Amino acid sequence: MYKISPIYYVFAVLTVILGFYACERDDAEPNLEMRKFTRLYVSFEEYTPGKNPPDTTVRIIYPADSSVFAFNGRHISQVQGGGPIYYESHPSVNAIFQASVNRAGTNDTSIAVLSMGSSGALNNAGLPKSRYYNNVRGMVFHERANVLYVVNGSGPDAGVYVMDRPRYANREKQPLKKLRNNSLTMWGAAYQNEKLFTSKTTATEGSPAGIYVFDNISGKEVNPQDSIGRLDYSRILEIEDATDLRGLFYDTVKNVMAVAQMGDGTPGSGRILIFENFSDLVEEEGTITPTRIITGANTGLVSPVDVVIDTRETGVYLYVADRTARKISRFLYTDNGNVAPDKVIDTSNLKDGRTPVSITLDTREHEQ
Repeated sequence: MYKISPIYYVFAVLTVILGFYACERDDAEPNLEMRKFTRLYVSFEEYTPGKNPPDTTVRIIYPADSSVFAFNGRHISQVQGGGPIYYESHPSVNAIFQASVNRAGTNDTSIAVLSMGSSGALNNAGLPKSRYYNNVRGMVFHERANVLYVVNGSGPDAGVYVMDRPRYANREKQPLKKLRNNSLTMWGAAYQNEKLFTSKTTATEGSPAGIYVFDNISGKEVNPQDSIGRLDYSRILEIEDATDLRGLFYDTVKNVMAVAQMGDGTPGSGRILIFENFSDLVEEEGTITPTRIITGANTGLVSPVDVVIDTRETGVYLYVADRTARKISRFLYTDNGNVAPDKVIDTSNLKDGRTPVSITLDTREHEQ
């Protein structure tokens, strides 16, 4: 009988094994389109001491651009009630920062640092505290300086506080700089080309609400003894008829600025102001006019407090957190006027945290 040489058995086995792994590799490698996604993180303000289970401070919508728009993850950070939330995608950071809402009686002047796993799961990584973080209304990262600008919105400690190496900040980490001006009323934060933008929340006599522009914020000088300096705006981009402005978001890819405006408490009175070609407006003095305004009964907007835009070139959505309506709404960023949202989540019946106060978006183009 003819016998097959053992060497052929070896080759046959190797062929099967290599073929198996080749197929496994093809199946395991995700399609490029599957590597593009959005995650929306929502901050909730409730905090009840001693409650079990504790109130949820962060909920996650993933993917945020899907036909199914629903919460499918949550996290309990170390702040006593969630305030402004901000995600920074830079590889040296890749973390979420969530300030405390610091309600009366809590005396919680901390900012939670949440590291992010490959699946988007959050972990409590740090809790820097400072008495100056008592009314945080916005945060934004400056890549070149590796600092986080913390906007303290109003009151005696109103100003911008500079936290260095924020990814690794913890405990009683005092600001590197304390830029202060208690005459300002600010909300939100955006940064581009050495300019910091915040909302001027209130209209004053002869000056509507609008957008503060702070040029060269990183170069502001401080007293070396106490690290305190004066925070003066470079100019105000006044918005005609604007009052009670809240969070803002600058999509530098599409060159679009969006600003949330509180309503008078009636459905449809809230507004989202959208400015196309925003970089052309930055150097202007005086009044700027929105390209589009999302408002009206169909929008359901009552008291929008925060807004974000999908910054991918292919991104089409704008997301809104409404504190009074207790809703997260998704619109097209090209929407205008009295339009119904594309999708809505009503948070009013959620247990363990139901009032959304801030949102941040993680958008990926080519990552799993």
